[in-house]
Amino acid sequence: MWGIAAADFGAELQLVELPEPQAGPDELKVRMFAASVNPFDRKVVNGMLRESAEHRFPLVPGTDGAGEVVGSGERIFGTFFHRPVGGGTYAEYVTVPAQNVLAPLPEDLDPAVAAALPTAGMTALQLVESLGDAKSVVVIGPNGGVGSFAVQIARAAGKDVIPVGRGDSLVEADALIDLVSTDRSSFEANARYAPLAFNTNYVSSDNAQNFGMKGSREMLVRLASMVQAGDLSVPIARRVPLRDAADVFAGHGPGKTVIIM
Repeated sequence: MWGIAAADFGAELQLVELPEPQAGPDELKVRMFAASVNPFDRKVVNGMLRESAEHRFPLVPGTDGAGEVVGSGERIFGTFFHRPVGGGTYAEYVTVPAQNVLAPLPEDLDPAVAAALPTAGMTALQLVESLGDAKSVVVIGPNGGVGSFAVQIARAAGKDVIPVGRGDSLVEADALIDLVSTDRSSFEANARYAPLAFNTNYVSSDNAQNFGMKGSREMLVRLASMVQAGDLSVPIARRVPLRDAADVFAGHGPGKTVIIM
């Protein structure tokens, strides 16, 4: 099979031919339709988890995708992360623990759209639900995957959303979602504008402000239903064939990049 992989930590991605994986106990083998690109994928290639998990090289990144279970033909989408790290979704076939956060892929839902939903969509949904009764929210970084979902979901919940890009001036609000700051001082400077603040890069000295997503099948089903109903638009900026996907970490503006198998 073909996949996009890194030969070592920090190495450039390359198109490589790999042996087709075989499912172990309590695993599913999936023929991938599409895989979405997340910032976490680049961090894994750069060694984010090197001290906490076994890795397999060539390292195929990718945690989100949609595909068909080999054998049963069931169409699914969700999170495919497993250990050892390196058998990710940037490939024609993957294996995934059966207990992962997975949901049925509706026949009328574009697999590329479904692949773009799991991490970014569930993160945005949980962030907005964490705001409680806050009536106004500043979203710093509104044009990426999580940000664009969060803006839509918050507005659908009746909140006044103030989108803020890099370098834009901040205003006071009931809550703040910071998807951009990667250091403590930047986040804490932003957090002064709202009594309730969250960041997704774990940079706050207050753990209550460091947001970590906990996904579920029910959340995936909700997100898919929102898309089907026209209540949530999935911001796919770029669809890339697998064989042309070695540059997916280069950055191509706002929205999601999806690899098509």
